[in-house]
Amino acid sequence: MSSSKTSSATTSPGQHLGNLSPSVAQRNTASSSASSTTSSESPTSPRTTSPSATFSSPPASSFSSSSDPSRHSRTRNQPSSHQPPRAAILGAGISGLSASLALRRAGWSCTIFERSLFSNETGAAITLPPNASLCLSRWGFDFEKTEAVANWSSRLARADTLEVVLREEYKGFGFHVGQGPMGLGTTGKGGGCWGVHRAGLHLELRELVMKDGIHVHGDMMDNGIERNGESGKVLDGGPVDIELGREVVGLDCEKGVIEFKDGTKLEGWDLVVVADGAHSRLLPFILPPSLGLLDPKLQNSDPQEPQAPQPNTNPQPLAQVRPTGRSIYRFLLPLSPQSPLLTNPHFRPHFLPYTQGGPLPGFLSWHDPIKDVLWVSYPCRGGRVINNAIVHNTQRHKELGEADGAPGGSGNANGWSTPVKKEDVLKLVSGFHESVRSLVEMAYANTDTDTDEQDLEVGGDTSKEKGTGTVEKGIILHHLFTRPPLRSFIRGRAVVIGDAAHVMLPTHAAAGAIAIESAAMMEVLFREFPSASPSTSTSPSSCASDHSQLAKFVQRRLNLFDQLRVPRCNLTMLASNAGPKWLNVKGVEEEVRRFYKGRLPGKDALPWTKEFREVLFCYDAFEEAERAVRRELEEEAVRKEEREEDEVAAAVSGSAEAKEDSEVKIPDVKVSMMEAENM
Repeated sequence: MSSSKTSSATTSPGQHLGNLSPSVAQRNTASSSASSTTSSESPTSPRTTSPSATFSSPPASSFSSSSDPSRHSRTRNQPSSHQPPRAAILGAGISGLSASLALRRAGWSCTIFERSLFSNETGAAITLPPNASLCLSRWGFDFEKTEAVANWSSRLARADTLEVVLREEYKGFGFHVGQGPMGLGTTGKGGGCWGVHRAGLHLELRELVMKDGIHVHGDMMDNGIERNGESGKVLDGGPVDIELGREVVGLDCEKGVIEFKDGTKLEGWDLVVVADGAHSRLLPFILPPSLGLLDPKLQNSDPQEPQAPQPNTNPQPLAQVRPTGRSIYRFLLPLSPQSPLLTNPHFRPHFLPYTQGGPLPGFLSWHDPIKDVLWVSYPCRGGRVINNAIVHNTQRHKELGEADGAPGGSGNANGWSTPVKKEDVLKLVSGFHESVRSLVEMAYANTDTDTDEQDLEVGGDTSKEKGTGTVEKGIILHHLFTRPPLRSFIRGRAVVIGDAAHVMLPTHAAAGAIAIESAAMMEVLFREFPSASPSTSTSPSSCASDHSQLAKFVQRRLNLFDQLRVPRCNLTMLASNAGPKWLNVKGVEEEVRRFYKGRLPGKDALPWTKEFREVLFCYDAFEEAERAVRRELEEEAVRKEEREEDEVAAAVSGSAEAKEDSEVKIPDVKVSMMEAENM
């Protein structure tokens, strides 16, 4: 399948990221004139409308010159059977990019609307356990290109003496020694566990969604070609459009309408994926608090009847996240031969690369039980950089004041890019070994001349090639939030995924992985969509029939998505938010069992131990989705057979009744004739 799209060549706001990819830009430019003159509005064609009273929105305004409405209209110069269904993805983070890539591979034509300009992307490193790396490997993600580092172990040491008190090794967890980053290869289901820089992950996902052709069974396939892949039929809906500076403020889930901050709207999307993060402003349109949240006051009451979402006139989300009282200091440190991490005798045994006789790569943590501070570190960027996260109780007199964006403050309320004073961090880790405290000094110096600035990127423009962007010298603050679990992730044609659906603490390195899992399931669930009628008829009745079939398919598969993801996502979220010994926390297991009925690890199982990994990380999203689809099709076949049997039985019964009625009427006629003769 293929789709013709048009593109705007103008810049932000409304910047079309496809312009950054020459192949996409050329294709869009070539089709722009045809699309603008032949576009039509079918029942499933996204189209622009003027603002109405549907949403509470800014004053009406027409599309700016930077946004070409014709890009979102299907064109008549293609046969109707070649028009793929359309998906709008709201958010271009890890979950939004993953969802668009998955839907593209399912044959959908996708457009991402991102409110930012990618000019200040922030973050450090992220852990990709096997349940995520399996999906990424299937999609053709290049782990070597992103300089991912294998994660084989977890070590916990005392903060004051550096003595390792707990050690868990999982070398066989999808790995073998061979070729690859740091001399490490992968084998078995998935690709094991990896540490990767967030900017590298984000950039590689963007390239995958925008490039010509998709990865199938180790090869690239051309756009529009169907082929049986590792997981059944794989289609290509074509490179994904990414529009920057496009903030969505309204959503009609039933009609597939999205409204932008400038008051314009796009109608008729077949599927809308909300992926706008933990501080989602669109979640209330899908799940008003009285309907979607498992509020303790509602736990023992019957589910309320669905109510139409009310316009969101408050700039803050109705389903607000809640502060946990915990925060993280994040920073990156260079790891070169001259780095104190290798020259300091206290550090060298811990940070010496595995290929040079060092320990298995993975997590190294120091814990101060007195202040309840956990310092976690692990390598990324091919082993040249160490990612650091210091989890601690929020310092209210500092972190919730003027410095970090608290109400009335001047910083970033989401806490990703709030600078922190060195003295505050040193005070927090005063109980740590002096060599560990020296790492704080290193974070504010970053004077290692053998390490490229690109390796230490914590902020910067990730839309550029690797090696550009802002080098952050110092430590930044990230507040930790939670939200009660949702009972459903869907409404109408809309679905919410990623942090917008489940806000998780980083306890088990699970948030990004679960979002990638959800996207992988969408590839399987939405790829067998009903094709448009092969008839060349363009009558309204024919188009309406095609749209009705597609709408029913989308609703069935969204329901299936909900059945699969709500238990799995809420299990992981509740486990992450309750801490390392989550099953020992009062009430957590009971809350988990409200959603999830499967296997749980033992109550004494620590993070990253075997029985823990088998529950959270040994999960094949593709396989689970395929099993669910097969089950649905089998059940539908049984229902169809039962309906046919009922129809046959009804026909036979009707025939018998008709015959009986006829036999009864004949004597009546004869009697009346004899009576007439006798008369």
